[in-house]
Amino acid sequence: MPDDRGQDEDTGWWRNHFSGILLDLWQSIVPTDQAARDADFLQAECRLPPGAKILDVPCGDGRVALELAGRGFRLVGVDIAAGLIREARRRAEQRRLDVELHEADMRCLPWEREFDAAFCWGDSFGYMDDAGNQQFLAAVHRTLRPGGRWAMEMQMIAEVLLPRYRGEGTGEAGGIQVRIQRAYDARQGRLRVEYALSRDGNEERRTASYRIYTCAEVCRMLERAGFVIDRLYGGARESFQIGSDRLRVVAARQPKE
Repeated sequence: MPDDRGQDEDTGWWRNHFSGILLDLWQSIVPTDQAARDADFLQAECRLPPGAKILDVPCGDGRVALELAGRGFRLVGVDIAAGLIREARRRAEQRRLDVELHEADMRCLPWEREFDAAFCWGDSFGYMDDAGNQQFLAAVHRTLRPGGRWAMEMQMIAEVLLPRYRGEGTGEAGGIQVRIQRAYDARQGRLRVEYALSRDGNEERRTASYRIYTCAEVCRMLERAGFVIDRLYGGARESFQIGSDRLRVVAARQPKE
């Protein structure tokens, strides 16, 4: 794998990225019934038995984890952003749900053979450099019991992103105006995104950097971490292809090791 260090990929931009106006923007554009649809997919494709223990990493504000917890599953969430963990705890308390939440780096998961399933949802893969992203997959693999299932959802993937690529964009949601500037480094395979947000006279700026893999590269990384690929979806249930609006990977730890 190419060494892309020094290209702003591992500066920890994600630690405080999802906060303030930007967090309100993301929450406003997610349909209210999306968590239920996501939980339906994970419950079916991860073949979750009643009471299964599940890891959501990174869990963000707990949107999907809380939906699964409400269905009787045992949820553990991990995220490095303190503000997101606080919001997830607030939501769990509001709904009277017992969810174990940890503020921690997703590359350093302490569990071994603990979970029946795990998932990485909401386009949360590819924040780090190649070594860090591979380390994350290896850490998740260790947490799963033999036969445990792993699911990932990505929109920052070459076959999805590049056919729709635009250098600039503007929009509005939830009373928030946003201007976006994108710069794709083809040699490094990274996308730099600058957000300018405004609401009620207040302005914020955020910068993000995503490693843009192809589907084949993601599959090879999963296999290197010890996973066996099961299915590749382009959405709810259709097969993944160029132009799909997302990639959903379902994989598993070997049942016998």
